[in-house]
Amino acid sequence: MSEYQASRPCVICDMTDSQHYCSYHGLEYMQCNSCHLIYVDNFADNEKMYKAYSGGGLKSLRRKLFAPIRRMRSIKGYTHFLQRARDIFAFAKQQASNRGQKTYLDIGCNKGFLLTAAVEADCNVHGVELVTELIRPFCNTFPQFRQQIYSDKFQDVARHFSDQHFDIITAIDVVEHFEAPLSDLQEVYRILKDDGAFIVQTPDIDCDNATTLGCHWGALKPLEHLHLFGRENFISFGKKAGFSEVIVSDPFEEADGNFVAILKK
Repeated sequence: MSEYQASRPCVICDMTDSQHYCSYHGLEYMQCNSCHLIYVDNFADNEKMYKAYSGGGLKSLRRKLFAPIRRMRSIKGYTHFLQRARDIFAFAKQQASNRGQKTYLDIGCNKGFLLTAAVEADCNVHGVELVTELIRPFCNTFPQFRQQIYSDKFQDVARHFSDQHFDIITAIDVVEHFEAPLSDLQEVYRILKDDGAFIVQTPDIDCDNATTLGCHWGALKPLEHLHLFGRENFISFGKKAGFSEVIVSDPFEEADGNFVAILKK
């Protein structure tokens, strides 16, 4: 076993009593000996992390060239991805209060399919997406919401919102990307209404793929997936952030192995 020692504490337990889990090109995953959170000990620099999202090189250039003219319907797989989004948003909407028009935030909104489903449901939508070019087709299709789409990290965007601003907040395949997940969840708690709902999907460290494949598990991407949870420790984590109710359930899709969590005040 490696003698590598953790240099930062577990975000759930606040302890550095962690053991080395895996190495990837100089980036080290640790696993907390208490709650079993898997986390990247020292992050790569911001430029490398951003390239992991933007694609870098030709892929990034192609996106920049075509983004100004693209619309949602021009995205490959449009019908499939929109139906997926409709199903996820319908689930999220069921978890919140039934009153009136909903104010909705999607964190890590990617190409904007969940936002599109929410627009169809007559919601006032807001989105956060670090890579501007990804969300441009949505902004071109729904220009009335362009000023409510933010290309920045969530922690920097959250300050724009007042307390108890949103009825529904989603973070689908996103919380594992948070650099400071406790602070981010505390901001979600602040801007969520008392009878609102926060819906998460994230990789499950206790899934069959994780336990069988170990360091070859597909969710281990240290430039992107910085904190990886299990169902049990995510309940503890959500409550540490202030939520009184955290319910975990089966995922919207399995992928490399996920779970869904519903968090309420």
